[in-house]
Amino acid sequence: MPAMGPRESVFKRHGYLLSIGFYLVLWLAELLSKVTAVRREFAVDAANSSILTQVGEALKLFGFDAFLYALALIAIYVLFALLNGHYARLAAGRLRRLGPAWERNASGLSFLAINGTFLVAVYLLNSTLYPDSGLGILGFLREHPGAMAILKIAAAVLLGFFLLVFAVLNVLYARKAARVLALAAWVVLLVAPLDPGYLVRRLIAAKPRDANAGPNVILIGLDSLNPLHTGHAGYPLKTTPNVDAFLAESTVFNECYTPIARTFPSWYSILTGQYPRTSGVRFNLIKRKHIRSAGQGLAWILKGRGYKTLHFTDEVRFSNITKEEGFDRLRHPPMGVKDFLFGSVHDFSLTNVFFNNRLGYALFPFSDVNRAVAQTYDGRYFLNDVVTAIGELRSEPRFLLAVHLCLAHWPYIHASPLTFGHVAGADPLMELYDSALAKADGQFGRIVAALKANGLYDDSLIVVFSDHGESAEGHGSDLRDRAQNRVLLAWKPPGPPVPREAGILSRTIDIAPTILDILGQDPKAYPFDGQSLKPWIGTGAEAGAKAPDSVYLETEFSLETPGGIGQSLRAYIDEGSRFYEFDRSGLVTVRDNLHDLLVRRRNRAVLTPDWMLAYDVLIRNGRESSRISLFDVRRDPGCRTDVAAEHADVLRDLLAGLRAYYGDELAGR
Repeated sequence: MPAMGPRESVFKRHGYLLSIGFYLVLWLAELLSKVTAVRREFAVDAANSSILTQVGEALKLFGFDAFLYALALIAIYVLFALLNGHYARLAAGRLRRLGPAWERNASGLSFLAINGTFLVAVYLLNSTLYPDSGLGILGFLREHPGAMAILKIAAAVLLGFFLLVFAVLNVLYARKAARVLALAAWVVLLVAPLDPGYLVRRLIAAKPRDANAGPNVILIGLDSLNPLHTGHAGYPLKTTPNVDAFLAESTVFNECYTPIARTFPSWYSILTGQYPRTSGVRFNLIKRKHIRSAGQGLAWILKGRGYKTLHFTDEVRFSNITKEEGFDRLRHPPMGVKDFLFGSVHDFSLTNVFFNNRLGYALFPFSDVNRAVAQTYDGRYFLNDVVTAIGELRSEPRFLLAVHLCLAHWPYIHASPLTFGHVAGADPLMELYDSALAKADGQFGRIVAALKANGLYDDSLIVVFSDHGESAEGHGSDLRDRAQNRVLLAWKPPGPPVPREAGILSRTIDIAPTILDILGQDPKAYPFDGQSLKPWIGTGAEAGAKAPDSVYLETEFSLETPGGIGQSLRAYIDEGSRFYEFDRSGLVTVRDNLHDLLVRRRNRAVLTPDWMLAYDVLIRNGRESSRISLFDVRRDPGCRTDVAAEHADVLRDLLAGLRAYYGDELAGR
């Protein structure tokens, strides 16, 4: 056999080192691309200094965590370097057998062919599965779902061919130890996305003792759901077929409103039946010392009556429900500033394609069923946990299960987005939102199917709602934009379905008292601000019952809208950097010194079936004043024309009620 040339000798002696070097350079290039994109996003006027200063402080506190994160990423890239270095070595050995003409360049050609094929498949898969990834190279094809589907299949076939040849070469030519390790590594990587733990539990787990007697209480919240974007309301896109099917056999309240269109305060109103002013929960991520109703919520009440209580959610950036709210079990992503720090940069080709699963969650705990890692989130594993828990609940005599699905929340991006195309009547500004809502609807469908499969659907009180609405402007800032505070509310009491529409004004603070009323408890025995809606549900007798006559609404702390079309991540975080702080444990909360000021400076309104009185706080040069407007919502549902001058008596009465309710919060204006 002819002697090897110097280049071939280098490849043969140092092939693994060259492969490791190549993949580390690839990782550094992807990291640099991400860092550059983040700096470009935040390198604007004052935001640059305020945000980056806080990021710097966070890195000082969590520098060791950042080191471990980088170490895990490096280990992944080294793993693929070794696997593909081993592959190239086997392929080079086969090429040399083709004759002297291949001898000189066998190692180099194998290295280029193996890694070139692998990276083409990986980048195509990353782009088609996660088009919002910063490493996506096919974003221009988002409007062509057929082309994206073809490329996804092509990438999967290419990777499959790559692995088939790899397996053959290993079986025929690799040493036993190398063969076992290489094939075992690929088996683990390919099986992990199937969630084998979930599948094994489904196949071999003993059937739970069917001790459930009910009635159970099931709360399913679809974050940011605008009721007008459902097929039930006539929306032309098929965004919510599963929700529509549920609504078709339920009592639907078409005019339901949350008192504040922010996630945590709204959920607290749902669980406690209280306005934010009563419970003390006026902000997302409020310090717990301001919460006055932590022991008064629905979970505590039902827990005291023998209910098992569970709360599931896939995002905690905007909410900090804990066991102090009365839940025996919580299934949440990790909470804190590390969630933002690492989640915002976690976008690498190999982790996206091969570690966006339970295996990746073990290496990167911040990504565990975390919708906040938006560009790669698809929710399958979170729903696997929910479905598993539903099966286990058959052994509980009765239970309260609260599930909060956050996929439709801003920034709307997620894995494998749907493309509906341009359809007459659909909102062209909310295509991303509609895609995310359709994915959340699929999650809802899995929950309903699991309840039915386990015999828990018919005998349960099921309440489906949205914590707040959504418009093209987002939510939580504009009370005149009623799509922000208007929510979905539907009830299926135990027993056969009795579909009906309830056109009365209702509020999310009415949910808890209604649940207890349906369960045979007296809602008046609890400190609720809301009232029972039982007379309008199912076969309830509404004759003589008095519906709610008003709802008090308020914004949170800022005139900026969280989410909405066109808001950048920089703008969103810039807002947060001014109002939030984090402690050494990483927990994010509203700055204590701003609490009272921010409560005072929020806008408020009172809404009745006929009128809305809006009370806006105006800030000019540090001085506060107010602007009061009145709208006839029957004739002017968009609240565009102020009719205060024509209806001074209505204005006077509604303003007196608003002042009486908010008291000293409106003093001095």
